[in-house]
Amino acid sequence: MPQKVLPATGGDPRLNTQTLLQLQKHKVILSSGFFLSCLWNLAAPIKAWALSRYGFASTSTTLVTELDWNTVINGRFLTALYEASGIALSAPLEKTRYINVFLDFMITPRSQLVWAESFAGSAGIFQMDIDGVMKRLSLNGTREVAQFNRDVVKYGATGFPLWGSEVIYDYVPPVTTNVALQEVSEAVLCLKGLPPEDLVNLVYPSALLPYNRTEDAQAINTWRARIFPDLPACMARRAELMASAASPGDAVIALAQELAAKYDLGLVNIAGHNLLYKPLTFWDGFIDVSGYKSGSVTYQLSGRDPSGVITSGSGHLDAIMDPRETVWWCTLQYVNPVTLLNNATECFDKVATTLPSFFLGKYLTLLAGNRYNDNSMFKKLETTNKITAYAYKTNVVTPLAKIEHAAQGNLSAWKTLFHEYVAELRGEPVVTTNALQEMCFVADGCFSACMNTSASGGNTLTYMRGGQCVSSVDTIAHGLVDLYADKRCFGSGTSQIQITYQSLAGTTYTVVANNTAGPMAILACLVGGRPPTTEFPTYLIDMLAQGTQASLVMTKTDGSETTVLNFIALLSLAGYIYFFTRIAFYLRKTYRWMKKMPVRKKKSQLVFSIINCSISNVIWSHYNTSMRCIGFLSFVEWHIGATQNHCKWADSITDISVDASYECALDVYGHFASPSELLRLAAYSWVFFALVFMDRMPGIAIEVKGYAVAATLLGLVPVSVLAMLVAQICNLRASVSELSWIHNQLWLALVWLVVMALLRTTVFRPYFALVIAVLNAVGIQQQPICKSSPYYRIIGKYYWCATELLRDEAMTYVPLSVLMETRSIEIGNVFDHQYFVYGLMELEGDDGTLRKLEYLDHEGKVEHPPWIAMQDEYYVRIAKGDM
Repeated sequence: MPQKVLPATGGDPRLNTQTLLQLQKHKVILSSGFFLSCLWNLAAPIKAWALSRYGFASTSTTLVTELDWNTVINGRFLTALYEASGIALSAPLEKTRYINVFLDFMITPRSQLVWAESFAGSAGIFQMDIDGVMKRLSLNGTREVAQFNRDVVKYGATGFPLWGSEVIYDYVPPVTTNVALQEVSEAVLCLKGLPPEDLVNLVYPSALLPYNRTEDAQAINTWRARIFPDLPACMARRAELMASAASPGDAVIALAQELAAKYDLGLVNIAGHNLLYKPLTFWDGFIDVSGYKSGSVTYQLSGRDPSGVITSGSGHLDAIMDPRETVWWCTLQYVNPVTLLNNATECFDKVATTLPSFFLGKYLTLLAGNRYNDNSMFKKLETTNKITAYAYKTNVVTPLAKIEHAAQGNLSAWKTLFHEYVAELRGEPVVTTNALQEMCFVADGCFSACMNTSASGGNTLTYMRGGQCVSSVDTIAHGLVDLYADKRCFGSGTSQIQITYQSLAGTTYTVVANNTAGPMAILACLVGGRPPTTEFPTYLIDMLAQGTQASLVMTKTDGSETTVLNFIALLSLAGYIYFFTRIAFYLRKTYRWMKKMPVRKKKSQLVFSIINCSISNVIWSHYNTSMRCIGFLSFVEWHIGATQNHCKWADSITDISVDASYECALDVYGHFASPSELLRLAAYSWVFFALVFMDRMPGIAIEVKGYAVAATLLGLVPVSVLAMLVAQICNLRASVSELSWIHNQLWLALVWLVVMALLRTTVFRPYFALVIAVLNAVGIQQQPICKSSPYYRIIGKYYWCATELLRDEAMTYVPLSVLMETRSIEIGNVFDHQYFVYGLMELEGDDGTLRKLEYLDHEGKVEHPPWIAMQDEYYVRIAKGDM
């Protein structure tokens, strides 16, 4: 503490000696403190590096989950996927197993119109999963049916001679009702943008070369005129839409709408694998620096096209395959009966309207690889002479909202269900000692295809394809530990269940349940839990048997918070390097100024004032704006790190059965969490004090104990409390969706700005009065400044000093150490206890030469009060000429 130096008149000489020794010791301590303070502040970049949080951690994470048929997928993703695929929903979906999703996208027609976008860019693909069965060839159904009825008459007595000696007596005539867009060959060609000239050589080349041979081009024109008369106009309209639409997909969708409206066709189809594998991104959280919400998670089902199992090889019977068979037949089989020469043009004219119907009817009684008809999907119509007509049955699709859910079980529950079902069918008590040998799900009366005792306790599915009974062993539900063991899975319908079992005595029994659902629907329920309401085509078992061959890829991004936090930390680090540079330059400048001063007592006062000041306060006051920015950035970075304030996707996102949830969390008491956090709290509480109060407490850093009290009561204490308050406000803000447009870290910074602004108002006055009382109690008081002095405007109404240095009168002189910590004060303008506002040098004359002001050549000309010379501090007033 600086002490007054009084004249040594009278008294004990030893006492005067002791006083001088104490003063000398005090100056040594003060000098050491100043030196250490300089080192401490010069080390600011190192301290900032040690206390801040760095490391550019990746904010993007990708998780790949291999799917099984019983894998559960969360409802949030499925709801968005279904809606994006045109599948109507009355309410958000609950989580469900992948097999149910597969059924809704690949088997059951549920997509309204959106499926059509998959036809865009598909002119080079022969068969697609969204191709429907052939219910007619032409868009104009009325014209086609009339033409077919005229042309089919000639085959009534003979049947249709197809390949070699083969004669077909069954046919599926074209219809005009209950027809969907994808079930019309001409519509499919138009949607794909596939002209007949390309169709005839797509994937499987034919003998026709319409682009090279005139006769082949004529044949194609004849074929087009007979069954695709509206295709040229449709293709022209497609080209117009492609040129004007925002995307090819939009153009095809618009074309599909026009065709459906014009020709009274349905727009519901399976969604197909393109939509099933469509990526979907969810955005949650606050508005990020990118302009989007901070949290994004992208889900994408990924895998092979499941329909490849039925479209590969010889191809599947659909709206593309059936009419194309005419091309093969007319180029390979047909000959003119007179000339015995091939004539494709004549052939197309004769059979183009009828051959596809008989070709389709052929596979009602023939199973040839992928080419077959599910007999259960057709109904027999009238027989005319020797030919019989068949038609597709109408398959009712139950809306998703009306689908119920079976009870999930396990292998024990499955055994219990078997025992109870057998007892119910036999009308006998439950026998738990019976051993299941086979549960055979029978369609079309195909009991002969059951495996009976050789099934080894498994399930068998039997059904009729192309007039032949076929069986498939259940490798999907059998052995599944979490299958749905619910009697409701057996459903109701026209099929049967044959159960073969063995009693404890070794006797084999067979019992049959009639009027059950079809085999495919039962199997789907056992795995997926949906009681049968819809019949499925038999190729479902082929798709299921090959496994899902799919995975769910999830990529999540938590936002830019980590990057922004690192940026703030690095920016504040750069600021403290700037702080280091300013200190170094200031010390060099002060040293050079002191070195030029003459050696006399006043110089010792100057040295005392310099080492008595706080170098950090000097730099903060002189470069107030930049240091406030640096300090505030570092302070915000500290609080973000201390509270672990971040928004991210919940850890449960790794469980794909759980809806993705973006959560903002922070630890309100994080700044007390560990010794390292307490150290940071102490360090950044001084920054807080410097930001809010230091400019309003001139001279407080001169006295160590006063400085310690002020930094504690105006730094450490309020920060400890207010950090919890600010954190809680940020916590509450996370639950207010209306504030999501503000970046999470920006919100914290804004709250701190408001808090700091309030602390500088009268709201904080009662607490500040308490701080003043404590300072007074430890011997630190306010020294008033004379109102007539320019210091009153430059420094303020007062400055802080030790009680023993307090003077009764309002001061026109202030300690140089206080002056050094005052903004815009140039230490080089101090001379002879005066501060020359306009500097010590001035320009003289037109030649631009410099000279000292006249009165500086006569030091001591200005008389100062006697007490000035008796102080350790160097006191300075404003030069009289600048008053």
